[in-house]
Order: sequence, then structure tokens, then C-alpha cells
Amino acid sequence: MKANWPACLHLIQKRHTRRWAKITVFLFTALPLLHSQDIPRAQLFGGYSYLNFDSRSFGFANRSSLNGYTVSPAFNITYGLGVVAEVSGQYGSRMNFRDVTIGPQFVYGRGNLVFSGHALFGSTRSFVNVGAGERDRERGALLGGALDLGISSRFAIRVFQADYVRSTLFDGKQNSVRISTGLVYRWHSIKRKRRPITAP
Repeated sequence: MKANWPACLHLIQKRHTRRWAKITVFLFTALPLLHSQDIPRAQLFGGYSYLNFDSRSFGFANRSSLNGYTVSPAFNITYGLGVVAEVSGQYGSRMNFRDVTIGPQFVYGRGNLVFSGHALFGSTRSFVNVGAGERDRERGALLGGALDLGISSRFAIRVFQADYVRSTLFDGKQNSVRISTGLVYRWHSIKRKRRPITAP
């Protein structure tokens, strides 16, 4: 009896999407409960990204594996709350996917670790290299989180960044997952306000 591989892969992808959604919800809800330390005032992330792109919605038999880059500047307005932008592009032999997004981020530090969660909104674009080629540009949204490991006062390694990417290209709906890693450059810092100890 032959295994129904497309159905199996679809089930695995649905489970992975749910898993990343649960991780993101955890980041948004649990980060404020951590014993926090200093966080950077401004930072710039750049590195490699892998996108598991939902290309089945516009005619491909399977999902597509795309490789590329992510560049993301961020500025923290207060301790724990900031704004982040992202420019990203992933490419394959038959298609590419690019996005430009911006939105709020929530940041908390613990020791030399910095945890963040973000919700970004903006524009997504894709080019499909089939026949004469087709292009489309639509709105998109990202929901994700990241973990940075500080290696000096200026630099950190982004251990991982995981994003659920929602797009509506070519009159379809794409639910994709992107993983990124790379280097973070940081400027200045915001110190956590400590409550004074008062005598009983």
C-alpha cells in the first residue's frame, strides 16, 4: 500500500505552523514575566533566512524551499517596547519572495540573552519564472519572535528568528514559515528601572 505523501506533508506542515504559532504566543505572553536586564536602544540585524513558501496556492504541486537574506533595523522607545522594520528576500530557481514590513516589537533581556516578539505589516512581492513569468504584489503580515545571544557590548548573535508569514499573492492565500539567523549590531542601552527597597 503506497503512502499518500502529499497528504502526509500537508499534515506535517500544519503541525509545524501551529507549533510556531504557539511559540510566538508564548513569547508575547511570557516575556513580561521574565526577570529582565538591560536591552539595546537601537539594533541592526542582518543574516541568512530560509523560507518554506506555500506556493501550492497558485499551481505548484508542493511547497517551495527558498533561501536568501533578512535585514531588520529596530529602535526601542521604552524598556520592553519598540518598533522594528524588515526587508527580506528569498530566492529559488523558479520563483522568489520579498517583503518590506514594519510594526511593534516587545523586547526583554535576561543576562546576555535578549528575547523579542513582533507583529509586522506591509508589502509582499513574488516573481514566478514559468512561461513568460508572472509578478504580483499584495499586502502581507508577519508574526514571530527571536532570541539574541550577546557576545560583546556591541554585537550579538541571533540564535534564531522564527516567523509565520501570511501573504495573498496571485489571488490565493499563502501560509509560510521563515527561519533566520545572523549577526546583530547594537547601539546604547535602556536600563531596567529598579524599584527602591523600602523599610517595612
